[in-house]
Amino acid sequence: VLAQLGQGGTANVMLAVARGPSGFNKLVVLKSMRGNFQSEPEIASMFMSEARLAARLNHPNVVQTNEVFESPEGPVIVMEYLEGQSLSHVMARARGKDVFPLRMHLRVICEALAGLHHAHELADYDGRALHVVHRDMSPHNVFVTFEGQVKVLDFGIAKLAGTTADTATGVIKGKLRYMAPEQIAGEGVDRRADVFAVGIMLWEAAAGERMWRDMTDVTIMNRILND
Repeated sequence: VLAQLGQGGTANVMLAVARGPSGFNKLVVLKSMRGNFQSEPEIASMFMSEARLAARLNHPNVVQTNEVFESPEGPVIVMEYLEGQSLSHVMARARGKDVFPLRMHLRVICEALAGLHHAHELADYDGRALHVVHRDMSPHNVFVTFEGQVKVLDFGIAKLAGTTADTATGVIKGKLRYMAPEQIAGEGVDRRADVFAVGIMLWEAAAGERMWRDMTDVTIMNRILND
């Protein structure tokens, strides 16, 4: 492990180097459960669901998972290392400047949609549709590399058919500003919830500003559900 890259609600993300024979070295990203969650069955089940799903996703516009291994501290997901910035960071840096034109912004969103569609169409080995829903599509989870690649990140709260780990009643997971009404209401969601989220991203690209600006979460929820 070289450095810590970030810390989410339940996981640590670290930069590491994978070493092999004949001087082989490669930068990778490690994602592991935070220590205080390792004894919670629901969190552990969600983490392993993410690992199993991530291992199945194989598309140029989805971050690649190389392997999952068991460490003394619990399971660890090994992912490709990407050099670049999130779309949200790019948008913040470019706001008020003529450096990120709409056509470029739309290209990024189109490539993210290609990766998302791959996840939506994913089937099990017997051909049964898995009905994957990302549930957290936003500019924060779209990554733009310095070489111009676009990758969808973080299927940590994705929902797919046949998994036991699910969201508890009354718990909203994801970013409220990009949620579909049925997701906020705690109803069943399918791929259309992700498409709704990308629709808000498209609105923000065209308008050059955040859709809900500085409104409170309560106001946003009320407008999405009732307006």
